[in-house]
Amino acid sequence: MLKNLVFITTMFFNSFALAEEQNVLLSGGQVSVPVGLTVQVKAVTVGSDATKVRLQASFDSHKTNFVNMNDQENAYISWGDGEQDRLHMRQIADNKWMRVVNGTTMEGDLIFPGVIPAGVTKIALVFNAGNSGDDTNAPGVTIPLELKK
Repeated sequence: MLKNLVFITTMFFNSFALAEEQNVLLSGGQVSVPVGLTVQVKAVTVGSDATKVRLQASFDSHKTNFVNMNDQENAYISWGDGEQDRLHMRQIADNKWMRVVNGTTMEGDLIFPGVIPAGVTKIALVFNAGNSGDDTNAPGVTIPLELKK
């Protein structure tokens, strides 16, 4: 009896958790910058308390051995002009600078605590704001995304 109760409870909570998350269809989602970094957004999932971005970054360059994607300022998602229209990325414990080594591809989920407001259809994922795309230490990358629910 207890086994059945645990199984049914587990099924209920798994379904409940899935109901809170919403995968969002994307338009756009890939940018290459002159230093040799290509960044592709694979998926965006909006949960009840955080937004998750599945990202792939590839780096191939004759100019430098690595780049940092999260250098002086934390990466963020933006949907407007002000600070209040941003979600800042939670730093990755074992790679807080998001360093990508020449000749490699990095793929994983980035977590942005908070939720993109309902009704927002255009966002930008920003790395190294204010830097140019040919910066050999921390290239600026902005990926415009159109969300389709």
